[in-house]
Amino acid sequence: MGLFKGLVIASLVAASTCDSTVSGLCTTSFVESSLPAPNFVPGLELIAGSVTAQPVANFTAAPDSWHPGISSRDFCNVTFAFRHVGRPNDRVNLWLYLPSPAQFKNRFIATGGGGLAVTLGARGLATGLPYGAASITTDAGFGGFDSDLSRVILYGNGAMNYDALIAYSYKAMHEMTVLGKELTRKFYGASNSIKIYSYFHGCSEGGREGMSQVQKYGATFDGVSVGAPAIRHPIFHYQGPLAQRKHNYYPSVCELARITADAIAFCDPLDGRTDGVVSRTDLCFARFNASSSIGKPYNCSAVPQLGQPPVAGTVSAKAAAVAAESWRGMYDSNNKLIHPFFPPSVEFGDSVTILNPETNQLEPFPNPLSPAVVNLLVKEVYSPTLPLDEVSPDIIREWVNDSMSKYLSGIFTLWPDLTTFKSNGGKMILWHGEADAAIPAVSSTMYQDKVRRTMYPGLGVQQGYAEMSKWNKLFLVPGGGHCDPGTVDPLGVFKPNNAAWPQEVLKSLMEWVEDGKDFERLEGIVQGGAKKGEKEGICGFPLRPVWGSRSSSGNGKGKGKGKGQRQGDDGEELQCVFDQQSFEFFTPKLDSFLVDAY
Repeated sequence: MGLFKGLVIASLVAASTCDSTVSGLCTTSFVESSLPAPNFVPGLELIAGSVTAQPVANFTAAPDSWHPGISSRDFCNVTFAFRHVGRPNDRVNLWLYLPSPAQFKNRFIATGGGGLAVTLGARGLATGLPYGAASITTDAGFGGFDSDLSRVILYGNGAMNYDALIAYSYKAMHEMTVLGKELTRKFYGASNSIKIYSYFHGCSEGGREGMSQVQKYGATFDGVSVGAPAIRHPIFHYQGPLAQRKHNYYPSVCELARITADAIAFCDPLDGRTDGVVSRTDLCFARFNASSSIGKPYNCSAVPQLGQPPVAGTVSAKAAAVAAESWRGMYDSNNKLIHPFFPPSVEFGDSVTILNPETNQLEPFPNPLSPAVVNLLVKEVYSPTLPLDEVSPDIIREWVNDSMSKYLSGIFTLWPDLTTFKSNGGKMILWHGEADAAIPAVSSTMYQDKVRRTMYPGLGVQQGYAEMSKWNKLFLVPGGGHCDPGTVDPLGVFKPNNAAWPQEVLKSLMEWVEDGKDFERLEGIVQGGAKKGEKEGICGFPLRPVWGSRSSSGNGKGKGKGKGQRQGDDGEELQCVFDQQSFEFFTPKLDSFLVDAY
């Protein structure tokens, strides 16, 4: 920490109150005195008597995929509520962790949710503790921190609750942030001349929420960490079941797992290093053929969750055809692309089958989130089911098209002009696991390239990305799953791997924002294997990783040390190179739509 920064923090602590302990500050009366003034946000009014304040001492935040963990934290656990003027029965709950003044480092973090929830509760709030940051989350007015959009989105069949929809889409995050930043400033007695850095951190739905703030409220945050954002919401997980139906074959989880294992073994060395991690999913997609698994054995124990007994056999030609169809992506009847695709090295998360005890046959088991979002957001009805025989690629194409027209300014977060965020000095790190089986990494690369083409139309691809990387960087994480360093198979079992994961992405973001420490490669920490715990660089898109000896030259593009660069004793060196075919793989055109979909 620099001398000036340390003096600022010291003056902030001294200014807060004569009693700078958690127990001295963390009282209902003191928190009430720190609340934003009435009408601080027009249209919002604080609910009297809603404040709770509980001091927490010597707390340990366990390591998480988003932070390294920390012990001996003291903080004030605060909740309060507000309502929107004119809605007397409205109640929006906010929840904060406010570090002790001695541990506060002039930072504020807004956290996002997952699925159809805008909050991860205590898990999200703990993200701020290792970084001395006040952290905040909201229930968006959905009835509590264990509730989500599905409980409030409809007043009844055909009657959309647009207040809840807008809150979920973007407004709840903004209101939470504005109120939370002001409470933080007053709680620590900070004058307007003292800089409190504001950040957003979220993944999946939380990533979508972060993108909504960057796109609609560009001056709000100094830095934003966005992981695997669900920017095309609602998301339809039907590619696997439709591929099975097309080929009239419903493989067991075990048979598909054998094909995935073969793909990983084949694709692992395509980056120049064999380490159990597929770093070049683009090359894997181009070179691996599912037919190479035909006739290879598989043997698995029972899967009680799906009613599947122990199974053994050899991979069939039909299973290979289902796999190839699933990887191909979803196309309409005119052979035009509807939905981004998953590469062969990714788990078949959308291709689960379940045993029908009456027929003793395997049947497709679509991701339960799919009928939920179709019924609630497209059909606007309460129903947990949607028969698969009512689904086809052309029908999904219409769902997507209708959703874009209905939600383009709301749930969809596809606006590519981020000028306000850039002009206000904002910095963004977008990261996405290449082994993500829930949201394909191609989703993020397509959006990022649209931002590049929108904001740097006169520059070539590499020059445009070089300029954009001064404030907005995208990193594809080799082997990374959905918001976690490993993959999660269709049964929800976590599988760690040897990949490097950006566990301290917030640290990289904060050093970039606060200290001007720019970087070309995002620092990752190897999660398993012989090199567990070592630091390793992750290439910034559109550059792709190639491992070689120190003397190998590659094409030289993007080569050179950056943050997280590791050179092992074996002489391996990571090079980040531009590959035109790889770039085209990651920037396909969804040509099924007349509008510019990306």
